[in-house]
Amino acid sequence: MFNRRKRIALDDPSLERVKLTPQMLDYDRFASRGRSQYLPYVMSFNAANYQSASINTDRLGFRLAHDAQGRPISVGTLEGRGKQPVNLLVGASPALGYGASSDAASVASQLAALDPEGTPWLNLAGHCFNATQELMLFMLHLHRLPKVKRIVVMGGFNTLVMARLPEFVRGDLPAFYFCGDYYEKFDELAEANGADLPPAKLPKWPAETTAVPPIEQTLARASEDTLNTLATWKRLADTLGAQLCFVMQPLATWVRPPCVEEKTLFDELDRISRLGTWQHLYGDISDAAVAARYADELATGCHALGVRFGNLVDDLRARPADEWFFVDRAHFTDLGNQVVARAIHKHLCG
Repeated sequence: MFNRRKRIALDDPSLERVKLTPQMLDYDRFASRGRSQYLPYVMSFNAANYQSASINTDRLGFRLAHDAQGRPISVGTLEGRGKQPVNLLVGASPALGYGASSDAASVASQLAALDPEGTPWLNLAGHCFNATQELMLFMLHLHRLPKVKRIVVMGGFNTLVMARLPEFVRGDLPAFYFCGDYYEKFDELAEANGADLPPAKLPKWPAETTAVPPIEQTLARASEDTLNTLATWKRLADTLGAQLCFVMQPLATWVRPPCVEEKTLFDELDRISRLGTWQHLYGDISDAAVAARYADELATGCHALGVRFGNLVDDLRARPADEWFFVDRAHFTDLGNQVVARAIHKHLCG
């Protein structure tokens, strides 16, 4: 007999994660795939009408943000507010505010507090979204929005992760999180209805039969996917008369060595992860030099498109090394959200 490592529950009260970031238990429940809602064209989206002390969503699944007066606002709660203009924060889980202790502490809410004209910011972010899904979500709900003044797209990492998937998953269009489940079910339905599938079926997800591609190829794919969507964002923003800005999200490993609290959390997450350590999963794209090359490619592409660009990695790197910015390697503490919001405000007004 061999000894199996005991699986540690994420809500185990002995974990430093629970002690230092208790709000993450709300996010664990929120992010459960059993709570996600199916949404046509973008596959899955945030749980609708989710309520907790840390994160709340409306009937459509959009996270509530707070306006300058502290009132909750979201895409699904705009009725009755007249035609007051809005600003939009678009992205994946960092833009969603995954890790914030409350809706008021999210980046969108912090941006509203900084806005000199008191324009509210709507949170248009989706958990586990790539650049294409972010764009599609906006297009699906554009009819609900009043005049849009500013659009900030905060992203980079999820599209980079998807760009390194094997060819049998990627295809000609950008891959999305959990797409392997969709492909398997589609094959099952097709086969049940008489389709002739290849003799050698595709490997079952998430098994990968090939190594991750060279970093140059990953960066080229991710940059192309991101810039393709930004070209469409630019056309839409120009039509709407809105200012468009793209900011590259900061990853903890791109910014600096972790502070004391971050190291405690990161080491523990590596120890209890069922999928393996962060280095095992994302080591090839976690180096600061990769971030610099990625930022250069995106900045060059944004300049060619006429899109304002900001690198939040540089903004956080300029801060004191002992500040606690991250609850995990991709998501922010309340202080991190504040610093990110101030940096975005600077990029918009600079």
